[in-house]
Amino acid sequence: MYRPVPRNEISDAVVHLRELHRQFTPSNDRERYAFERRELITKNLLSNLRRTGDHPTLSLLLEIADIFSLTIEGAHRLFGYDLGGIREYELRLNGSRTHIVESYAFERDLLVDLPLELASSEAYTSDATLGELVRSWQRDIPMRALKGPAWRRPGTFYVHVGTEDSLGSSLPPGAMALVEPIEEAEARQPNPRSIYLLQFTNGYRCSRCVVTRGRLQLLNSERSYSGPQEFAYPKSVRVAGRIRMFSVSLPLPEYSQGSLARYEGSAALILPWEHRTRDSLLATGYRRFRRSRDEEQMVRKFLQTKLQSNFSDRTWRRYRSPSSSEPHVPALLQLTLAHFARYTDSLQAGGYIIRDTNRFSLDTLLAAKNYGDLLIPRQAARAPMPTEVWETRQREFVEWPPLLAVKFPQLSLWDDRVIRLAQGSPIRGLHPQIAPGSWMLLEKLPATPNTRSDESKKGWSRPIYVLRRGVEILCGHLERDGNRFALLSNNREGGVKVTFYPDELRNVSRVSGVAIPI
Repeated sequence: MYRPVPRNEISDAVVHLRELHRQFTPSNDRERYAFERRELITKNLLSNLRRTGDHPTLSLLLEIADIFSLTIEGAHRLFGYDLGGIREYELRLNGSRTHIVESYAFERDLLVDLPLELASSEAYTSDATLGELVRSWQRDIPMRALKGPAWRRPGTFYVHVGTEDSLGSSLPPGAMALVEPIEEAEARQPNPRSIYLLQFTNGYRCSRCVVTRGRLQLLNSERSYSGPQEFAYPKSVRVAGRIRMFSVSLPLPEYSQGSLARYEGSAALILPWEHRTRDSLLATGYRRFRRSRDEEQMVRKFLQTKLQSNFSDRTWRRYRSPSSSEPHVPALLQLTLAHFARYTDSLQAGGYIIRDTNRFSLDTLLAAKNYGDLLIPRQAARAPMPTEVWETRQREFVEWPPLLAVKFPQLSLWDDRVIRLAQGSPIRGLHPQIAPGSWMLLEKLPATPNTRSDESKKGWSRPIYVLRRGVEILCGHLERDGNRFALLSNNREGGVKVTFYPDELRNVSRVSGVAIPI
């Protein structure tokens, strides 16, 4: 997430950025003012660079982003910060708790593959591979092009289901779920068949629920859950949105789950982007996700090591209260991660609006030799065709998830390792079920499956396998049947048992991930 950058490397980059922008001739008062401001700030920066500390103030970094047309990620990268690395550390430190996660793709110039020509509607009525369903791709599309109604749904956000606080949740622990906003009428009377993100004073929960006479009741299928089932509504709980899809890596580790009720918390029922000040955002995160003293010290030590920056207990407390002081960049990164916040919310609650639309990554600017190189129109993302097929897929998964594009930028190369189950696969013991329209990521078997070990596991922790026989795709658990293997699948008529000899294991894959519409 951070690497120290030598002063001469920073100064060389700044000089290049200044010379690049000098090639642009101002034509009005606004542009002349921007030119003079850029020259002055650059002069001061180069003069003071060797006398300043290793870490810039946030205000300086944001000013540099403005004057050099840098994306917010590019300005951070100039000083050695990798905002894309936040995701890894955030889940490592906060993955035990259910919380809203960063879904903004800071890598605005990352080149990704997007579908262009889809198969006919009839093709989606049968199980098929990604390569069979997407006939052609638009390649090397910059991440910033993922905008507009063809790709994004305004107001959606993502939540990580905690590995330790999700006992009784309607989604598996470790899942990443897409949440869409709902109207007030639905919030007052939630649909008991839908799964909602519920906000409490001490955390979040993904659950079905029903509201009657000022009480919200959880609809829970987990027999081992013994926590509270009813809450005063809307005083003690808020319906934050409806879950529309989730994805999860498989097989799941056998997490030691606990009830949300065991966690202390006293935060207001307010969503992160609704805060008007940064201190309010951080203080609310602190109160909602109370850490033990030992855990807090572990998190701080970890972040201080990774960011190579230390600051005192007093500093930690200061930014949870109204203050006129502005943190240095590593301080804000640490505060954000330690308080379960998103970095975009930390910036915007502090008064900074992210303006990446007409800006460039650091790599793009450093590679440009002439200012005219930056004026070449960027490649746009076209809506896939046929339109009616794409719109049907949107109704299933709402939007093209930015986190998917970041994790699999060259998705077209995975065409035979990704399958879609047109009718789903109601495998016994999985909640929720693998619904129609679900996608699976497959991996080759590293060795002969240990079916005895598999049988000792339950739910999403038990490996799922896929057997392909020609155009037929069978999905289920694997067992031994004498000298054969048996794939235990299910359909709407009941259980299906398919046996085969060990030499047919070459046609068997293990499911390493699944995305399921709700």
